[in-house]
Amino acid sequence: MAAPTRREGEDVTELAKRLDDDLDDYVASLPKKKYEGGFSEENWEEEIEKIPALMTRMPTEEEIATNPALQALQAIKFDESAPPAEKAESHKDEGNYFFKKKEYRKAVIAYTEGIKQKFDDVKLKAILYTNRAAAQFHLGNYRSSLNDVTEAKKAKPDHLKALLRGAECCMKLSLYSEAMTWCDLGLQVSPTEKKLLDIRALADKEKRAADRDKRKRKAKEKKEKSRNEALLAAIKKKNIRLAPVEKTEDNSDDESENKDILSLSALETATAANHKVYLDDNGLLHWPVMFMYPEYGQTDIIADFNEHAQFIDHINVMFGGSEMVSWDEERKYKPNRLEVYYEEMGKMVLHRVPLDSTLASILSSPTYMVVAGTPNFIVLVAKSSFRQEYLKKYTLA
Repeated sequence: MAAPTRREGEDVTELAKRLDDDLDDYVASLPKKKYEGGFSEENWEEEIEKIPALMTRMPTEEEIATNPALQALQAIKFDESAPPAEKAESHKDEGNYFFKKKEYRKAVIAYTEGIKQKFDDVKLKAILYTNRAAAQFHLGNYRSSLNDVTEAKKAKPDHLKALLRGAECCMKLSLYSEAMTWCDLGLQVSPTEKKLLDIRALADKEKRAADRDKRKRKAKEKKEKSRNEALLAAIKKKNIRLAPVEKTEDNSDDESENKDILSLSALETATAANHKVYLDDNGLLHWPVMFMYPEYGQTDIIADFNEHAQFIDHINVMFGGSEMVSWDEERKYKPNRLEVYYEEMGKMVLHRVPLDSTLASILSSPTYMVVAGTPNFIVLVAKSSFRQEYLKKYTLA
């Protein structure tokens, strides 16, 4: 195709049209063949993502390191020869871009890069810290956000956005007194700022409620402590022995110092309903008691067994009525046919419990020990074949 020349008397418009026509003729004269280097319908989006200028995502560090085009774009974006404040400004703009897209983690990274620059502009420093605090706040990192606005306040004490964010962080962290302090600082800058006024009013309300709850909790703890001390004193006075608690790192030192001191942990029950012994206003102990029926692998929990009550009282209630328990299909468990025993801890020795005995008389026996806060007893049917086989495993006291 020859180089174009302007003919004599030919104006610019005519020349342009002639050139277009010549170009069309030239293209039409070229041999026709299928272009094989283009994008297909299947891969065009993937291929476009490989073009640095058209990427819709942030390239990874590895991609930047191995792609000269990406390195060139990065150099254009962050000119290493630019002054530190200018570079910090660029990182701030990038962080703002990600923040608007709600990509808060990327925004935090960008603001952090800006903060790393060594510059003297205190306003820019306050903005970077405040913006990073905002991104951290939206990620739920309220403590990190509070740390950032604290730095922003150091750089520029009257930076209103930082003071407002500090108050919001403190509210999220239930630091109501601190929230009021941040609000007061902000109101010195802008006395009519509605958000600060609203947060301060809410913080004051929440602080009063928290203080009231704290007083109630302390009073309850004090009452609970007094009740527990009275309970342990009553147990000790009645000569009731509690099985030692399994040693842990937390209690091993205390136990070695004084083995005679009763521990509330020894009264923690293993029952599903978590029934616990308590001392009533008349100084009587009420225990959760477990009856075990080894013949059928069944148990009963008596949630409130007054220490002055007799075993027969509960036996009559449980087995003396017209209704039978579901597992006693043979109707063998009748009050006049039952025997009650307890096992001496650490020994294969059974002690018979007279049914007219009170719970207090058994618990104060030197051979009885309360395990896991719940006295337990074995119930057998007198003269039954199971009883005879079961007792062979033990020595009867």
